[in-house]
Amino acid sequence: MQLSRRSFLRAAGASAALAGIPALAACGAPADAASPRLVTSFAGTGPLGAPDPHRVWRPVDRARAAAVADTLLVWDQDMTPRPHLAASAAPDRTGTRWRIRLRDAVAHDGRPLAPADVLASLRRVLDPATGATAAPLLAHLDLTASRAVSATEVELVLGRPDFLFALALAAPGTGIVRGGRGDVPVGTGAFRFLPGSPDALYRHDGHLAGRPPAPAVEFLVDDDEENRYQSLVDGYVHWAHDLFPHSARRLLGRTGTTVLSAPGSVTRFLDTGPGPLADPRLREAVRLGIDRVELVHEILLDLAQPGDDLFGAGLAHHPDGVAPVVRDVARARELVVAAGADGARVPLFFDPFDPMSRPTADLVVEQLAVVGLRCEPREPEPPDVEPTPGIRFRRAAAQPIPLYLQAVAAAPRAPGDDTAGDTGDDTATDGAAGPVTGGAAGSRDAAGGRPDVRALLAVAARAPDEARRTDALRRAQLLLRDDATAWSVGDEHVGVTADLSGVEPARPDTGTWARFHRARLG
Repeated sequence: MQLSRRSFLRAAGASAALAGIPALAACGAPADAASPRLVTSFAGTGPLGAPDPHRVWRPVDRARAAAVADTLLVWDQDMTPRPHLAASAAPDRTGTRWRIRLRDAVAHDGRPLAPADVLASLRRVLDPATGATAAPLLAHLDLTASRAVSATEVELVLGRPDFLFALALAAPGTGIVRGGRGDVPVGTGAFRFLPGSPDALYRHDGHLAGRPPAPAVEFLVDDDEENRYQSLVDGYVHWAHDLFPHSARRLLGRTGTTVLSAPGSVTRFLDTGPGPLADPRLREAVRLGIDRVELVHEILLDLAQPGDDLFGAGLAHHPDGVAPVVRDVARARELVVAAGADGARVPLFFDPFDPMSRPTADLVVEQLAVVGLRCEPREPEPPDVEPTPGIRFRRAAAQPIPLYLQAVAAAPRAPGDDTAGDTGDDTATDGAAGPVTGGAAGSRDAAGGRPDVRALLAVAARAPDEARRTDALRRAQLLLRDDATAWSVGDEHVGVTADLSGVEPARPDTGTWARFHRARLG
């Protein structure tokens, strides 16, 4: 009988886990028969190479990078930064110079990392040849002017004031490694990489949080949701990332497994502009025409909450007091008729990264047909093709709101989107530099970005006062509310075996997400 590659990975992981011996011990990996290795599973395809601390496009990449290379700061559960490899990180009064003081953390080669390693790692992130994930967040970092201040301190110099820079230093893909090398990373993480053993990482006894209980962590990738679920149920896998709601429901109350759910981890949107919905009356009709409660109940099995059309509920800088959107079919129908769009055909594109968008589409088609819009579900377009105007499903994982706003404000839109609706406020004042304007309210620049949102982000970055920063960031979010309909704020579900302890629910990419330094089997 021939085994598929997926079945082979399951069998290999099971053998290693049950024997308590690293599967690739013959390649030089240390063996530890006293406790079994931990086997984890992520969605995706393999094979896996060396964990690159600066190229972390997939969840499995981010988890492996975090295991080997600590970042200076990490994001807390509300997406605010806190110290990690750095004992402290603080700006001067201008916001252009940040002083970083390192912890006394032992690297995998037995020596502490130094300021020179910090500068070398950030230099690699900024090198265009690296293709680093976090490069846009550090684009204003002047490494020529930055310097080591002492054996444990480094000064980072920015090209402009940025009191939000700590968020970038906590971002995935900013891990600090010896000499900035990404091919064979030597960091201070809880686990170390051994050449020739790409699927597993091995315990670092000198980790700053103490010796990890598990001798090794194995990372498997599998693009089959049912297979990942069954591998967990069968005991081949101990920790399975990002399970669908129906899989999480099956695990709840089942003997031998449990579910760790992190609230507010995923926001799902209907991107309602431009093209057929360029008229703000039609965007409002979609907002009022969909039934968020039914979508959450039928598609997400009540493992989520109806959205308020804003990103990041529960995160720092999320606007408070925003009234929930209540379905109003009659009003939505009036708006469609007033816009002369009764019976209009509207393309409805699936999200290529969210399989849940397909069943959601069927229900959205039914809900919007009642208000006079004929939605037509379509496959997602290739990234190199000019996008067709229509409604698009989007899924956004929790991340700091300033970084989310930065990405959305710069993102171009499809042809025909010359307005995002009347925001009612296109001016921000920072109290020092006078008014900051972004042109007409909701207008887009030649590249399709949002200058009004970027203006408020600039205000937030320049403001030493936390209250002023928060006000600017909340106002920026409200400007984008007309661009998208956030219909749900859901949980990320991780399935774990009942004998696994030392892991906890955590929002994606935070300092406790997919971290196994305290994980223990048995």
